Amino acid sequence: MILFQKSKDLQAFIEKKKTENLQIGFVPTMGALHQGHLSLIRAAKQDCDLVVCSIFVNPTQFNQISDLENYPRPIENDIKLLIEAQCDVLFHPDVNELYGGNFAKDSSEDYGRFVHVLEGESRPGHFDGVVTIVNKLFSICKPHQVYFGQKDYQQCLVVKTLIAREFPAIQFHLCPIEREADGLAMSSRNIRLNSQERNIANHLYKALELVQNNWNKEHWQDALTHAKEMYLGAPFKLEYFCVCDQESLEELTDFKAEAVVLAAATLGNTRLIDNLLLRI
Repeated sequence: MILFQKSKDLQAFIEKKKTENLQIGFVPTMGALHQGHLSLIRAAKQDCDLVVCSIFVNPTQFNQISDLENYPRPIENDIKLLIEAQCDVLFHPDVNELYGGNFAKDSSEDYGRFVHVLEGESRPGHFDGVVTIVNKLFSICKPHQVYFGQKDYQQCLVVKTLIAREFPAIQFHLCPIEREADGLAMSSRNIRLNSQERNIANHLYKALELVQNNWNKEHWQDALTHAKEMYLGAPFKLEYFCVCDQESLEELTDFKAEAVVLAAATLGNTRLIDNLLLRI
């Protein structure tokens, strides 16, 4: 695996590979890698000739300085995992390389109503930070195909909108959520859970699964209520738990054949998000 820290060096390398007609796959991450990230690398390896992974903890998408400061950065272990996954290139720039002291953010304001609900409501300005850094990374890497995990479903809609507007040649792949044996969605934040919290953290998934298993016109609304009562009471601090249109994220009042159920809750000091696609 080749490591690049400077944008110009990575760009020169990729341009050379493109002259060889190689397909470039790109997996952007913030590091603290787990099997969820590595599943994206594996998906990219299946489709592409050269796979680039970026590790960059983006300061403009954090709402709290403490969260940014405490975000795990186990770079040596991340490099080991990427080598084992046969990733071809790691782009690991510092903050100055990508921002140069200018932390002005691009705006996602006009992307649609969906950027203002759920995560957009809970974390004001978060998607502006996402748009800013993804725009920078796509402009540097110029990939043919990109791979994002479904766990950050709303973020994926934001990235798809950015691609449609600014990078129409890029092919977007939504990859399935990787889960622990008990159903908990894999996340870099899970290491913050203490043993008691970890034992019940999968209740978020159980709540979503109950809705998925009762996804029909007669029972979906009751299932939503029962799931919340059964699984998402104390000690969870629930932010949202709702069924929405898959594209607009408008909360449903009437049944649809396809939808998405999304949830966010804080357990102790750890914020958890998850979702499941719904189909009949």
